[in-house]
Amino acid sequence: ANVAHVRIEGLVFDLSRSSGMLIRDSEHCLIAGCTLKRFAGNGITMTGGHENGIFGCDLYSLGRRATEVIGGDRKTLTPAKHFVENCWMHSFGRLDHTYVPAVQLEGCGNRVAHNLMGDCPSSVVRYEGNDHVLEYNRVYRALLESEDQGAMETFGNPTYRGVVLRYNHFSDIGPQDGMQGP
Repeated sequence: ANVAHVRIEGLVFDLSRSSGMLIRDSEHCLIAGCTLKRFAGNGITMTGGHENGIFGCDLYSLGRRATEVIGGDRKTLTPAKHFVENCWMHSFGRLDHTYVPAVQLEGCGNRVAHNLMGDCPSSVVRYEGNDHVLEYNRVYRALLESEDQGAMETFGNPTYRGVVLRYNHFSDIGPQDGMQGP
């Protein structure tokens, strides 16, 4: 909390009954090339601050969300410029099966790009807020247990404007042949 210019790189974090990492009210922090696996809670949460990122990480076998990215001021449309890029996130939502995506994106002006996300019971991205960019992501085997959601989804709030979804690829969305939810 309340740090700047911290970089955590190339480490493996494994096995906990709680969540992995929390970056709160910090700036210019980077989690790069790390593996987070077998956590009962979330993998990595970034909340508040600005220009923090998750880059090139593998997050899997998680009880809840792979990442939570919350930042930016919606009232003034000031972007946080947080990012999640080039990550592989799979097998999340193992304890809670709905509304626990690979990326929970909230606030204003954050980016999710070039990620591989899938093998999950629910959606891979849930976005709320303004001016986010979601691009060049590969989404596979999502919504395996939930049929009333979208692979990348938002809530019907008319003030969520300026979000750009482009160049994402989707395959095997929804329960597959012979597979049924609980």
